[in-house]
Amino acid sequence: MHKAGVIFLTSLGELVRAHRADSMDQTELGLRVGLSRSTISAIEKGVGVNSASLVKVLDHLGLLDPLQQAADERLYRLKKTKSRKSRTVKQALPNDF
Repeated sequence: MHKAGVIFLTSLGELVRAHRADSMDQTELGLRVGLSRSTISAIEKGVGVNSASLVKVLDHLGLLDPLQQAADERLYRLKKTKSRKSRTVKQALPNDF
């Protein structure tokens, strides 16, 4: 994994830990979202886990909406500024099959 990905997962893990630690332990969060305590621990350590597991935890802690909003805004800007480039044929290819 690239360094940026590792940093992102580590930051998400710290965010999850900070929000979770205020109200429950890892075991309780795991029970609430249907994951094991070790999976919750891995998320908090920034270890790569199944994306569906990460989304469950982020959603339960109320952290998914801000990330979804940021992704939607970025996608909107990309779609707004990108247009499909048309290609022009510079030279016809010979049909020598």
